[in-house]
Amino acid sequence: MRIMMVNSKKRSVAIILLNWNSYDDTSQCLLSLGELKYDPFHVYIVDNQSGDDSYQKLINDYDAGAYPIGVTFIQSGGNLGFAGGNNKGIKQAYEDGHDYIWLLNNDTTIDSNALHPLVEVIDRDEKVGIVGSKIYFSDTGLLWFAGGEVNCYSGSTHHIGYKERDIGQYDEIKSVKYIVGCSLLFRRELVESVGYLEEDYFLYYEDTDWNIRAGRLGWKILYVPDSIVYHKISSASSSREVAPFFAYYNIRNAYLMILRNEGRGLARISAFMNVLWRVFEYHVRVVVKNQDSKRRRSNLIMLGALDGFRERSGKKEFQIK
Repeated sequence: MRIMMVNSKKRSVAIILLNWNSYDDTSQCLLSLGELKYDPFHVYIVDNQSGDDSYQKLINDYDAGAYPIGVTFIQSGGNLGFAGGNNKGIKQAYEDGHDYIWLLNNDTTIDSNALHPLVEVIDRDEKVGIVGSKIYFSDTGLLWFAGGEVNCYSGSTHHIGYKERDIGQYDEIKSVKYIVGCSLLFRRELVESVGYLEEDYFLYYEDTDWNIRAGRLGWKILYVPDSIVYHKISSASSSREVAPFFAYYNIRNAYLMILRNEGRGLARISAFMNVLWRVFEYHVRVVVKNQDSKRRRSNLIMLGALDGFRERSGKKEFQIK
């Protein structure tokens, strides 16, 4: 299912959703996109070779007229992770001539006016390369993201406003270190200057790495509070519920990101020390939070550190089942 090249004078937006065994989330996201007060836009659903029937169900729904928007379906051919799957959509959207590309998590729903402020802000200044939304926990309305900060020595990242009640404290457009891939809109020129997301991270830090590279090339990165998105991650979920592979990728990829972007001097030493701290911290969580599969979690924590130090990247065979 393909669309024609874009010729509209108004800025056209490609919206990319990555699906993996998540029919309900993707379907609800598509329904919310149907309420968008912006035109023109087109949705690209990239399926990371789901093991259930979610991809075909979405196609059947679309053919039956369930989603009153334009959709292109892309089968990635494998579980390529966040970067690999999104890159499939980015490449197609770029070839189809869209001005802006909006990466949006499929487990989100959006305010009907979420897209217009992003386009309006990025249109004002050709040096603005990336813009992002104010994101709330969908279950409580607490803030999940109001811009991102990065420690470029340790690799640690921080969501500004995380779990705070919104009383207007983050209602100003501002420059930030990174925009999270949950809702990230960028201009097509970044494909030409920065390139695509680094696929060998597989999970976590690929969006942060991409933002850092864009910033180093002079692109401005802005948080836009008038763009509202709701994320279906639970604000009450505990670390007991985090999958064992989470620690592996977070420890490994934080270290790799620093090596790739900050060189190998003081930053490498600082990142090394941060890995040791994270190994300790994650082991404490296993005990204090009484997480399941303790031995397996410990093994993956240590493996994440070792693979980082060995500068090994890519998808590991243990992950998501």
